[in-house]
Amino acid sequence: MSPEVAGPATAPAPLPDRAPPGPGPLFRLPGLPSWWRPWGATALDVLIAMGCAWFDAQFRTSFVEEQLHSPLPQGWAVGLTVVGALLLVLRRRFPAAVTAAITCGLLLGTGSVLATVVAFYSLARHTPRVRTVFVAAPVGLLLVLGVAVLHLRQYAPHHGTEVTREPVLIALVALTGVVVPVLTGLYPRAPRQPWWWEHRSAMLFDVLLVLLFPLANPVALVSGLNGPDDDPLLVPAPVLVLLVMVQGVALIWRRRYPDALAAVAVILIPLVLPSFSILPVSLYALAKYGASRRNLLLGSGAAAVVLVAWTVVATEFEAEQFIPYSIFLVVPSVVVPVLFGMYRGAKRSLMVTLQDRADRLEREQHLLASQARMEERTRIAREMHDVVSHRVSLMVVHAGALEAGAGGPGVATDTGRLIGDMGRQALNELRQVLGVLRLDDGEQQVPLSPQPTPEDLATLVEESRAAGMQIAFDVIGEPSATDSTVQPTLYRVIQEGLTNAHKHAGNVPARVEVRYRKDTVRVIVENEAPAGPVPTLLPSGGHGLVGLGERVTVLGGTFEAGALENGGFRITATVPLR
Repeated sequence: MSPEVAGPATAPAPLPDRAPPGPGPLFRLPGLPSWWRPWGATALDVLIAMGCAWFDAQFRTSFVEEQLHSPLPQGWAVGLTVVGALLLVLRRRFPAAVTAAITCGLLLGTGSVLATVVAFYSLARHTPRVRTVFVAAPVGLLLVLGVAVLHLRQYAPHHGTEVTREPVLIALVALTGVVVPVLTGLYPRAPRQPWWWEHRSAMLFDVLLVLLFPLANPVALVSGLNGPDDDPLLVPAPVLVLLVMVQGVALIWRRRYPDALAAVAVILIPLVLPSFSILPVSLYALAKYGASRRNLLLGSGAAAVVLVAWTVVATEFEAEQFIPYSIFLVVPSVVVPVLFGMYRGAKRSLMVTLQDRADRLEREQHLLASQARMEERTRIAREMHDVVSHRVSLMVVHAGALEAGAGGPGVATDTGRLIGDMGRQALNELRQVLGVLRLDDGEQQVPLSPQPTPEDLATLVEESRAAGMQIAFDVIGEPSATDSTVQPTLYRVIQEGLTNAHKHAGNVPARVEVRYRKDTVRVIVENEAPAGPVPTLLPSGGHGLVGLGERVTVLGGTFEAGALENGGFRITATVPLR
């Protein structure tokens, strides 16, 4: 037994070659924690922390102690401001803890304005679980709003400003300090198509629209909150604020339910006043995303009627002033949003149609390419079968005769020479087929052998006769000038018929007939039944006759192949002449 067989059944796999240890990447600093090693992120965090510390310290010292709410002296407050800003160097590793420390520091009177923005951005960007962001962000927002109100109550009396006149300032603090940083930090982490939005930018735009809607008309907001109470159309201030907030939040669904949003906007016009209404935005969404033009017509018509009726009831304009004021309300609130929404909707539909068409064409192109590859593979397989099968079959037959030793040394020498000639012919033909497969566009064309001629049919028959088969070869009629596709097909039909006879019947008598007519040529290859078992049984894949049928059918001819009553086999092919 050889050592290889006597050895263990499984040998340990050799270890892969390892490169010698190098000096290490330049983007990491040795001796630092793994979360802080990239030098680019480290330098950026240090610069951000130092910049926020300097800015917040300057901002805090610009106010005197009486203007800001703080239980600590001025020096302590400035020191805590700097310490809170320097905590930002840990914002990637401990975002929630850094945000909590900076936010709680605001309660002590620190002026960490810029550090608060960076902290809430880091909270949304680097917190591993998004659920934590949705819990911590509202809590931080409430704390920031409370601190802003405390500072405003102490700052306003020194400048003669009432707190109730500053709702816009408080809203701006909330948006700038918490809402916008959190949304900006969550943007890269959102899915590409969140919920019903087409992409993340659309979702972010709608969220900002909801948040910025109360600030669209700050003058009207302040005047509405402090307006006269004797106007019958003005609801109490708390109810007005609640309705404005509810319809503003409803804008988040303007792409998914534009019809319902437009109906709500039209109904709330008499209660929230045109200054606070979401009517322009809802009509724009209805014109762009709505599926029914009838609903658009009804919604815009109802909005125009409600606006005109509100002008009649709620205003005291004279007749000559009524029409201009009605036009001033209807045109920017109804006409312009509807026209602009219809334009954007038509453009959006066009882009969707073009995208669908491009996707369909791309799918069709892939299908056509796949179909072309399959057809080319079938053609190559057919050519390989036709080229190799006949030559190799004859070689096997001659090799069997050589093995039997019939005829003496002279016959063995001739048979060996014949086998060598057939092998060289098979290799040459196979090399030509493989050369076409390897051919690139920039290479020179592979030299092709001449196409078979009527004289080559006789040569093909003589090769089979040399293998010991008795073949009667008849040519009836005069060969006409056939094109380059008909003659190779005739050659392949005779070649495949004789190859099958060698494989399955041995050296039995066979007949080959080629009959030339005026417009067609007919080929018959027929062999008798074998007398007994075939000693040189060759393998067969069953694809030769299928390939012949495809060849003949492509040329517009007919092909028949089947067994005879006496046990023989016949192949008949009729090909039209061009």
